[in-house]
Amino acid sequence: MKPTTNKIIRDWLLYRLQMNNDVVYSHDFETDLVKYGEMFWGVKKLPSAYSREWRKIRASQSYKDIGISNIESVKTKGNEGKWKLITNI
Repeated sequence: MKPTTNKIIRDWLLYRLQMNNDVVYSHDFETDLVKYGEMFWGVKKLPSAYSREWRKIRASQSYKDIGISNIESVKTKGNEGKWKLITNI
């Protein structure tokens, strides 16, 4: 059974946290997440599919059930999006 885009992103967020990386940049969806989906799940998805689902996850706050209490938007000098993952731990 193929995992959903939502499932892949949520697993990827947990993986990043396990690697002591609590910051996500918009370019991570273009590179790291695409590679993660292929390597760990054998699924090829377009970066735009991941970006759309990322917006839905943040809007619905469905990250709360995986130990993330909040996702804070961080201002940058450029146009790139940056978010900090705040954990319950």
